[in-house]
Amino acid sequence: MSLLTARTSSRPRGTTDADLLFDAPGPRGRRRILIGSVAVTLVLVALAAAALVQLDQAGQLAYPRWRYFLGQSVVSYLGRALADTLLVTVVGAALSFPLGIGLGWARMSRSTVVRLVVGTWIDAMRAVPMLLLIYFFLLAVPRWGLTLSPLWMLTVPVIMCSSATTAEVFRSGVAALDRGQSEAALALGLSRGQTMRLVLAPQALRLMLPTLVTQLVTILKDSSLGYVVAYAELMYAGRLLVSSARVSAHLDVYLPAYVIIAVVYVLVNWALGALARRVEARTR
Repeated sequence: MSLLTARTSSRPRGTTDADLLFDAPGPRGRRRILIGSVAVTLVLVALAAAALVQLDQAGQLAYPRWRYFLGQSVVSYLGRALADTLLVTVVGAALSFPLGIGLGWARMSRSTVVRLVVGTWIDAMRAVPMLLLIYFFLLAVPRWGLTLSPLWMLTVPVIMCSSATTAEVFRSGVAALDRGQSEAALALGLSRGQTMRLVLAPQALRLMLPTLVTQLVTILKDSSLGYVVAYAELMYAGRLLVSSARVSAHLDVYLPAYVIIAVVYVLVNWALGALARRVEARTR
């Protein structure tokens, strides 16, 4: 038994691994940490105040620029853009998660050819930037006579990249399980397919649930690339609102538009993060 394992097994209740690996700071150390934290906080507050002063002097904080987004038509337009953003997220997750699990399953096949083909595809999709795939579906695919709507020109690359990540998460989840479970299932007469389907896959899915919820955040942020294909998600809607306000109301709402959109992204991602933490707590 290693020293860390021995110390972990006998540690008092309420202690963490950090308490075992690192010495707790003394009075002088705690005082230095407090002084450093206060100094850094003051510097950040000063920088934020200076930025707000500069923005105010430039007129970016003027009320008319922000009041523009209280109009019913603007609020409705942003609401539809949020719905379209969530649509990409939901469709991308609903299709990429099962596909990724299937790819991860195939990558653990006994067939060398299947492992090689699937592994090459997964590695390629994890290496190629999603923006490049979107441009491929925007510029190259139509030349072959295949026409896709903006929704699918954005969603298909999301599925391709997200499924490759999910495949690796599933494979890692299976590899993290005790090898003795596979051996016991085979000893009971189950085939390799039955062992995976009935014993290993359910446990791996339980382990990867928090990661899948976190992957939703990645898909949501990737949907912001919809401006490339003129898909009416939040970022594209923000650009149209900036242009519209400049023409119709003679207002420069560049800063308010993207601040509001950033707040919406933060709130949605915070909700998804809270869901991930809740799922992780329930699966422990």
